[in-house]
Amino acid sequence: MAGPRISELYKYMTLPQAASRLGIHPAKLRRRLRDGIFPAPTFINEHGLKFFDEEWLRKAKVILENSFEGKLK
Repeated sequence: MAGPRISELYKYMTLPQAASRLGIHPAKLRRRLRDGIFPAPTFINEHGLKFFDEEWLRKAKVILENSFEGKLK
């Protein structure tokens, strides 16, 4: 099975990369996506891999900062 195309790698972050940028565990990001707390991924490829861009990251950071967890920091 082939991985993501080179253009996808530079334009988008993977789920673990996005979680790292948000400062949360990848499993927590998956749960929040599943529960509808964070917006849907920017792009999902034909293999089901989720990718995120900088705009998505900005929106997710605002949501995280306004959550109970963000207020504890």
